[in-house]
Amino acid sequence: MQDRVVIITGGGGGVGQVVTKRWLAEGARVLIAEARQDPIDALISCAGEHAGRIAGVAVDLTTEAGAAQMVAEAERIFGQPPDTLIHLVGAFRMGRLADADAPAIWNTMIAVNLNSAFYSYRAILPALRSRGGGWIVGLGARAALAPPARLAAYAASKAGLLALTQSLADEVKAEGIHVNLLLASTIDTPANRKAMGDAAAAAWVRPDDIADATLYLCSERAAAVYGATLEVYAQA
Repeated sequence: MQDRVVIITGGGGGVGQVVTKRWLAEGARVLIAEARQDPIDALISCAGEHAGRIAGVAVDLTTEAGAAQMVAEAERIFGQPPDTLIHLVGAFRMGRLADADAPAIWNTMIAVNLNSAFYSYRAILPALRSRGGGWIVGLGARAALAPPARLAAYAASKAGLLALTQSLADEVKAEGIHVNLLLASTIDTPANRKAMGDAAAAAWVRPDDIADATLYLCSERAAAVYGATLEVYAQA
């Protein structure tokens, strides 16, 4: 991955930090995109020997303007268009449809989990076309295939992401643009341990598993992979 120009949305989160560090270790130049500046500064401050190959931008990816700014910053900072987008931005909320806050949960899940992908994918396409191809990988969820109770909004947003992936992949594969999706079960992050305890964490997906999958899907080893869903479930 030497000298690849990679955008990682949500790069300062529990999963994103691990994915970002792995791509830096592989030699890539990485722009992380977050809604706030704090996680960007925290990650850059501990980049060590990789400090010259990491940058960040605070943008609202639920808007077209925010996504466009993200791609423009990557090209400005690194001097060439990005060739890879790893879209890790996401949110999780649960509740019953009859609950008073169900409309707010629905709107948040669609905005963060689906609209952010739509705008980010749309924004990076001109850059990938200018390079003659590239890679997009999103982070979906097993709930998109088997939606459990009280997760209608979350599952619907992730199912929409799956449909977006497959449709866009078919649209752009002739241009050498690979669009694929990871389907993950519960991921071992500090937030999930706080919410569900440590006892079950041994069966969860590790952030390093997600990083491994992104490195595979964005490599020449996956040259024939377009519109795929890669299930990363561990034992959860």
